[in-house]
Amino acid sequence: MQTALPADFRRGMVLLLDGVPHVVEELHVSGTAKTKHKLHVQVRNLQNGHVFERSFPDNERVPTTELEHRRVSFSYVQGGDFVFLDAETFEERILTGEQIGDRRHFLKENEEYRALVLEGQLLDVLLPDAVALAVAETAPAQHGGGDSAWKSATLEGGLEIQVPLFIAPGEKLLVDTKTRKYAGKAG
Repeated sequence: MQTALPADFRRGMVLLLDGVPHVVEELHVSGTAKTKHKLHVQVRNLQNGHVFERSFPDNERVPTTELEHRRVSFSYVQGGDFVFLDAETFEERILTGEQIGDRRHFLKENEEYRALVLEGQLLDVLLPDAVALAVAETAPAQHGGGDSAWKSATLEGGLEIQVPLFIAPGEKLLVDTKTRKYAGKAG
């Protein structure tokens, strides 16, 4: 079994914690010159979607696994399950609503995504850094308000974010998928 030291951890790496695959979302180091450095890692459980932070001493070897990357397109929602179509085999692959979590707001029908597959089972779908979404509902656009004034807007998919006053209903915006914040107008 492959193992890695915390110094080798990278975003997107898959760790086996208690035999369950977890993907590294974020990481940072804490400690001072007098104390031992510890790596704090935000991981997402690939079986149930729960995100939590865990710290690792710099000498702990952690089992890792290599996942297969496949292309899938989002097809539809059935009950609480999200159905994706494998681009190569045309096989339907399913993720539960719990596994998708709040990322459901960014999924669009027939859009292609990178998927993580372990032993033939779909574990996760990777979102791009930013997604273009149309404004479904917001107050009318106001010009001359500057960039410091914001208003609430509901986007396609149901995500609610703060946008500048000059944004009008129907406009396409770029939204950062990590922070869930306005990142500019879509070109």
